[in-house]
Amino acid sequence: MKLSVCVSTYNQEKYIRDCLASIDMQEIGIPFEIIVGVDKSSDKTIDIVSDFAKTAKNSIKIITSDTQVGASNNYLRIHQIANSEYVCHIDGDDLMLPGKLQ
Repeated sequence: MKLSVCVSTYNQEKYIRDCLASIDMQEIGIPFEIIVGVDKSSDKTIDIVSDFAKTAKNSIKIITSDTQVGASNNYLRIHQIANSEYVCHIDGDDLMLPGKLQ
């Protein structure tokens, strides 16, 4: 894989679907993976991410745990999984404009 997009999220059910859609619609001419770290959210974030992954055009890896790991550790664990030449980060309540990854 040439590019990994790492998404860290915690209790962002209002925003995560739009965030993932803004990533998945990026046109860059190469396949890329999306790695989502869901930090033991108490809302429906994990359900939304799981549902989105079923129809996404790019591969989505979901990383979660039984206990809350905190923002820093969530960030680190998803970036450690990324084995691509390039890595991009976005938080689960942000959006990518068209052409961002290009």
